[in-house]
Amino acid sequence: MLDTLIKNAVVIPMTEPGLVLYGASVGVKDGKLVFVGEGEGEAREVIDARGRIVMPGLINAHAHTAMCVMRGYADDYTLQSWLFEKVFPVEARLDERAIVAGFTLGMAEMIASGTVSFSDMYFCQPAAAKAAERIGMKANLCNAVIALGDGYDFDADRAVIETRRLLPEYGGSGRIRADVAIHAEYTSPPDIWLRVHEWAQKYGVITHIHLSETRTEHEEAKARHGMSAAAAFEKYGVLDTPVLFAHGVWLEKEDMRILAAHGASVAHCPVSNLKLGSGVADVHAMKEAGINVCLGTDGACSNNSLDLFEEIKLAALLSKGKALDPTALPAYEALKMATVNGAKAQGRGGETGMLAPGFDADLIMIDTSKAHMRPLYDPIGAVVYSARGSDVCMTMVSGRVLYRDGKWLTLDIEKALREVEEYAVPIVKNGA
Repeated sequence: MLDTLIKNAVVIPMTEPGLVLYGASVGVKDGKLVFVGEGEGEAREVIDARGRIVMPGLINAHAHTAMCVMRGYADDYTLQSWLFEKVFPVEARLDERAIVAGFTLGMAEMIASGTVSFSDMYFCQPAAAKAAERIGMKANLCNAVIALGDGYDFDADRAVIETRRLLPEYGGSGRIRADVAIHAEYTSPPDIWLRVHEWAQKYGVITHIHLSETRTEHEEAKARHGMSAAAAFEKYGVLDTPVLFAHGVWLEKEDMRILAAHGASVAHCPVSNLKLGSGVADVHAMKEAGINVCLGTDGACSNNSLDLFEEIKLAALLSKGKALDPTALPAYEALKMATVNGAKAQGRGGETGMLAPGFDADLIMIDTSKAHMRPLYDPIGAVVYSARGSDVCMTMVSGRVLYRDGKWLTLDIEKALREVEEYAVPIVKNGA
């Protein structure tokens, strides 16, 4: 017997360009997709999806989820001022309880807007991992090493201590996984990169890194190393294992060649990059170079939202505008960045990002009955250019429904909001 049978759906499986299945069924058993398109059978729950789109859940390939506690705290600053004058001082005050509160609220926001899996770079990740396990999302978690100052002690670094805790427990396959992270070229020297890279080699995990986010960062890297940050990471062997770079706004053609040659992925974060005035990444050129480009929201302090639908639409529009070509990033390719490509970047290709038999039942349902979604000529175009996170009416991860019709089924949203407002916010405001 099936666990869930979804009937009468408009299905976007993301298995081939432009494919849409009308009046389709989806069967779920033991957390896996049994059939997509045609199929019947007895089921414990039957869902009539008439008037709704069913598609793979979205994948947020770069987030600082707990930064929800700083949403709206530091708007309208340049990246360097934002980071060193506003963010780092607050982060020095945040304790585990405040971080878990922000992490939980961020997961609630992502679940309600259709995200099923995310790559997170932040602090207190062992505790965050337990929260993600309990709530039911998929997550790739890492704490980025930042090695600044002459007195830096690698073994005493909280990021190092946490990574050493995470890797033995989560450094393989599974719903929750450990990644390793170098915060950026400008926040650590090459000898630290090599030590992080040793973890990636030993455990076979992904290395998550901020790369060439601003022009200043990019040019200063060339001044320091006599080459770009991408070339420096290649020189020191960091790219010899899977790497997920965030941003890539100022990549040059040679950088793109390097990344493509090593199979690295780039998480494009258009909203955050625009809000911080960092620029517009050349997604069209990256794709032409053969780079796996996915999407991320970055943190809610530099975006104010964890709604990937905003990123999907903006990514498509910016690519068209930058290339002066409306065909530069078609709707299907933009949606692929948030599903198939994100899964690949997380090391979850073949597991999620598509609706196909044998894949995990990671799917979302979108209500098409609202005024801004009608008429529905092209479901793929409607999802990319018209849909909003608030149109998501169901989110399922590994066959488990986490959110349905405005209700979170695996977390207490009122408790999560109270914890942020009553505990975390006073800590953030303490030094304002």
